Amino acid sequence: MSSIYHSGEMEVQRLAGVQHMAAQTGKSIRDFIPPVAGEFLQQQTMLIAGSTDPYNQVWTSILTGAPGFIIVKDQQTVEIHSSLDKADPLFKNLKTHEQIGILAIDFQTRKRMRINGKARIADDVIQVKTEQVYSNCPKYIQARTPVPLLRNKNPDLTQEATHTNILSNTQKSWIRLADTFFIATSGPDYRTDASHRGGYPGFIKVISNTSLIFPDYFGNAMFNTLGNIYSNPQTSLLFIDFNNGSTLQLIGKSTILWDEHNLAKSPGAERLIQFEIEQIIEKMNHLPFHQNFSEYSPFNPE
Repeated sequence: MSSIYHSGEMEVQRLAGVQHMAAQTGKSIRDFIPPVAGEFLQQQTMLIAGSTDPYNQVWTSILTGAPGFIIVKDQQTVEIHSSLDKADPLFKNLKTHEQIGILAIDFQTRKRMRINGKARIADDVIQVKTEQVYSNCPKYIQARTPVPLLRNKNPDLTQEATHTNILSNTQKSWIRLADTFFIATSGPDYRTDASHRGGYPGFIKVISNTSLIFPDYFGNAMFNTLGNIYSNPQTSLLFIDFNNGSTLQLIGKSTILWDEHNLAKSPGAERLIQFEIEQIIEKMNHLPFHQNFSEYSPFNPE
């Protein structure tokens, strides 16, 4: 019987000494959507999607809509009906590499689930055939309440984007103050995954204009993200300004750091990820909502 994990995931599990735990948690991965998961999906107003472009670079996209923009057609088929910024590469990427990683997250309830599978584009609708479906625990999710935003006052700001390859001082401050970001990675056969990371502000260290370090805290031992990074360093990070709907996407490469000297600088970290930036895309007032902060996760390391 073949493993549900690929070679990179299994190697990181071995290096971390958690093969037994990974085997147990891996039993929660299904190739279909249980009814309760289907209900959760159809209530959501936001999805994070990971995809791989023709040059094998990974991207993180965000899809939004009113509850019901995600439709569970059957136990292995999800349709996503969402208007997407024309500059976003998601649709083009999926026409080259059909693998997609989806993260559905509800900050208010701290619930999240992941779907990895193959996507097909038809009439601007993304149809996903599921291969891996599983829930994640609520750890490191900061509670927030979504609030609709009115765009009528200054519609020209929507979708405004800047492209650079060096962080500005404002962007550095944004990252240092962030308590949440999203990460997309891709392993063998372009199998793409989207995931969430959270902690107290300052848990991401800005090392230079083009380099970040962030911790890997205790999780489910599957190592989907780190296993992909072990196999393929191409990575994308997405930061959201929950106060105004702006987004900051960083494209680059990641390296796993295991040495104890570096770990001592980041309380609670079991490993660190060093991320080297190659592209930066900032979009002002990109999202049609903001989210009011409620409280930090009780699991955040001090």
